[in-house]
Amino acid sequence: MNVMAIIGSPRKGGNTELLVDRVIEGCRSRGDAHIVKVFIADRNIQYCSGCLTCTFPPPGTGKCVLRDDMDVLIEKIRESDAFIFGTPNHMRTVSAPLLNFLARMLPLLRYEIEYDDKGNMIGATGVSKIQDKKAAMVISQGDPFFSSPLVHMVLERNLRDFRLKLVGDVISMGNLQKQDVAGKAEDLKAAFELGVKMVTWSGF
Repeated sequence: MNVMAIIGSPRKGGNTELLVDRVIEGCRSRGDAHIVKVFIADRNIQYCSGCLTCTFPPPGTGKCVLRDDMDVLIEKIRESDAFIFGTPNHMRTVSAPLLNFLARMLPLLRYEIEYDDKGNMIGATGVSKIQDKKAAMVISQGDPFFSSPLVHMVLERNLRDFRLKLVGDVISMGNLQKQDVAGKAEDLKAAFELGVKMVTWSGF
């Protein structure tokens, strides 16, 4: 299984990455999982302009007009069977790097446009080019209670737009310092078990 781990935290070696690494360990414990780990903050990924050229039928091109590292990453996504999306809770939503990454994934959607009898666009249905691949969510936050369901909702809804099959999630709280989660056995165990489930789960 080809697994792509996407880390949305701008901080290397922090709680989000530690949790994602445990999910990866769980994946590898049950077979020959090939892992591609992407630290978004290290990549040249320009901001999506929202032009939708990448998703619309002609005159749209089906490709992003921006030329940067997403060209290679889109191909890596196509080649992957499953994904781990990791993010800290930043301002009660997903991190800015991850939000932009999700927007730049739009070339993996194709919009089928609905027109009225006068040729006016009245609706569109998104068709995913990565439908039914597996996905897991990892969220870390500083508050000791789940202070923002919006983090979970934003990530989940975006992944569902791509018709990904959500295997599960890990939400770790009270991580005020860089590596607080390293001392949280239950959260690390949950992350490991999520990785195991990632490679063994087939219950769609």
